[in-house]
Amino acid sequence: MSAQVMNPAIRAPEIHNPIFRSAPGKTLPAGLSAAALLELYERMVLLRRFESVAQTACRKGETPGFLHLYIGEEATAVGVCAHLRPTDWITSTHRGHGHALAKGMDPNILMAELFGKRDGCCGGRGGTMHLYDRKTGLFGTNGIVAAGISHAVGAGISARTQGKDGVGVAFFGDGATNHGGFHESLNFAGIQKAPAVLVCENNLYATATPLASATLNPEIATRAAAYGIPGVAVDGNDVIAVWQVMAEATARARSGNGPTLIEAKTYRTVGHHEGDPVTGTYRTQAEVDEWAKRDPIQMLRTRLLEDFGTASADELGAIDAKIDKVVAQSLEFARNSPEPDPATTALHVYAEPINPADALVQAAPTTMVTQSWLDAVRDGIAEEMRRNPHLLYFGEGTGERGGTFAHTKNLWTEFGPNRMVDTPISEQGFTGAAIGASATGTRTIADLMFADFVFEAAGQIVLQAAKLRYMSNGQMNAPMVVRVGSGAVRSAGPHHSGTYHPSWANIPGLIVCMPATPADAKGLMKTALRAGDPVMMLEPKALFASKGEVPTGEHLVPFGLARIARDGADITIVSAGQLVHRALEAAEKLAAEGISAEVIDLRTIMPLDVGTVAKSVAKTHRLLVVDEGWGAFGVGAEVAQAMNELAFDDLDAPVGRLHTDAQPHPLAPALERAMLVDADKIVAAAKGVLAGKPPVPKHWRYLGGQAAPAPVAPPVAPMAAPVAPLAAPAPASKAPAGDGEPITMPFGDLTISEGTIVGWLKKEGDAVKAGEIVAEIETDKAVVEIEAPIDGILGPIEQPKGTVVPMGGRIGSVRA
Repeated sequence: MSAQVMNPAIRAPEIHNPIFRSAPGKTLPAGLSAAALLELYERMVLLRRFESVAQTACRKGETPGFLHLYIGEEATAVGVCAHLRPTDWITSTHRGHGHALAKGMDPNILMAELFGKRDGCCGGRGGTMHLYDRKTGLFGTNGIVAAGISHAVGAGISARTQGKDGVGVAFFGDGATNHGGFHESLNFAGIQKAPAVLVCENNLYATATPLASATLNPEIATRAAAYGIPGVAVDGNDVIAVWQVMAEATARARSGNGPTLIEAKTYRTVGHHEGDPVTGTYRTQAEVDEWAKRDPIQMLRTRLLEDFGTASADELGAIDAKIDKVVAQSLEFARNSPEPDPATTALHVYAEPINPADALVQAAPTTMVTQSWLDAVRDGIAEEMRRNPHLLYFGEGTGERGGTFAHTKNLWTEFGPNRMVDTPISEQGFTGAAIGASATGTRTIADLMFADFVFEAAGQIVLQAAKLRYMSNGQMNAPMVVRVGSGAVRSAGPHHSGTYHPSWANIPGLIVCMPATPADAKGLMKTALRAGDPVMMLEPKALFASKGEVPTGEHLVPFGLARIARDGADITIVSAGQLVHRALEAAEKLAAEGISAEVIDLRTIMPLDVGTVAKSVAKTHRLLVVDEGWGAFGVGAEVAQAMNELAFDDLDAPVGRLHTDAQPHPLAPALERAMLVDADKIVAAAKGVLAGKPPVPKHWRYLGGQAAPAPVAPPVAPMAAPVAPLAAPAPASKAPAGDGEPITMPFGDLTISEGTIVGWLKKEGDAVKAGEIVAEIETDKAVVEIEAPIDGILGPIEQPKGTVVPMGGRIGSVRA
């Protein structure tokens, strides 16, 4: 490969220079010219000398924070990056200076970043472990083990989606190969045939843990076989060998034949970080000395002089001197660069402005159509996928199947499997890939099904997506959407009932939405798919079967703008999600007693529209916050304190807070009802606020160091589940019930509340056998076959074809 294909920060002399020739009878490695060999040497020297100068500066106390040096591993980064273009992306590790330089970063801005200076690649925000450089294709070094592997997979998928032959390359250490992120990413890359190269720099130790003591299979390249992709081990200290292996891997990726795992066996001759002893704790001096004999720079130098005869010692010495000047200049540049302006510390947390321009435009009046929640959101996603051909959807079973809740029904038919990507059950892996794709030009929805499952991908969302804009000093962002079904619905139990929105709203850089109507769900989804930040879209499962009026035209809802769901004068009730409807029910009951309640639907938790709440409090002078999240450190506390700050003089009573009790969700309906908020509890809480005795959340367990009294469970009266959907099913026929065994619409999916009778397969008076199919009912998800409950005679048929039947509703009977 010629020198022109490489991406050096410091250019070697042109190929016609007379020093670039091999001695008579000497054979050069296949694909490498004399010029390219010298360029490999020059780049490795740059990496080594730069690290040595950075090491000295650290020991003098000139650089803040940690410093992880790349000394001894230069051949791997240089051999790999020699094949990459500026438009290819690499992800790196905490030991990433070498990767940054090999990919083409200017040594000046790299050194300035290590010094935490304004002129650093990230303005001093990232430092050694968080280096980003969009113009050279450095996605980022990373302080989290294995975190960048999935980003590289996503970057490769992004390039392919955009019709480019770009490659995503991940560098990671041997320790990462025991992390779930490694395995999930390899599997996802394999099944997607992602144009990616995954490079493990096996330096034998994860911090101080020997690889041999961490796994029974220390041959990392062999692990590729488990995922059906090529795996190759290479001498990571031999830059020519690395170059040759990478040539094949890159060609495979660019031609559409999928990823390769490369294990580069190498060694760092320094400590894990500066200050970590080189020997004496987990390594011996003899081991370090043995590896020092295989120094990658010295090995190539000897081959250039003796094996290939492409340069003299003086010529190599001239390269060394040239690099010394470059590195000295970088040190001087860093020392002279000013400190960042403290006034800029809060810049680049969110997009500025946070809302896309389209969401702030008042749309012309439009007609309305009654739609179900899931259909409205699905249509919004389809509209955005048509508008943006580089929009992908990742999720488990969301392709041809149409999703667990039928929430992606028909999208696969229109957009195909390359855009509606069915993923393995690997939330961390495909969420990380969504970050990588979104940050490199292919916006992606990561569908995690249930809010409880988001914790499987929490590191990627909190530490990577939410921080990317800030860490990169505004160079990069991750405009992805994390879509989940949230909240309680009919005894779903401890692992399928959570919402957790206060936790996510506590993460700077992350937008959190919790709509309450189909129109807002669609509008917020469309806004999220045009915004510049990662968005957590929490859709209450209990509302999936609800219906409402949705605008037919272009409809976007801005972040941070609450909705007045009901006007009132005596008390303000603030809520979000499904509890908005319980609050509206409560307001109706309060109105019957002469109490006028104003209901506010927050719509988004972050940003939080406390201004609209304060304006309402100025009118009603009393406030109750009703939230499905737990009380401690929650939305109620945040809104209440905001009113102390913004509307204290307007409050005529303490703010009340009514929350789901702080405990896991039990399965038993009676137990679940006891912990959840319902309309009657809201009525009681509102009256308490009006009487000056607001409710206090049940989250105090220890008071003043003393155990709180054991709670006494009150008797639970039978009551309707508080999570009933907004829209009631159409009334069933008034036909008289038969005397036989009833035939009913079966209970099944937690988010389905009704179905339409497609037809009866038997006539009244027909003899039927128990288990025989007698009717079919269509729900939003599927056609359900209705079986005869016993042997007997069918009849009477109580509900005809076309009737909408509630879940559990009776449609006929069988007489024995």
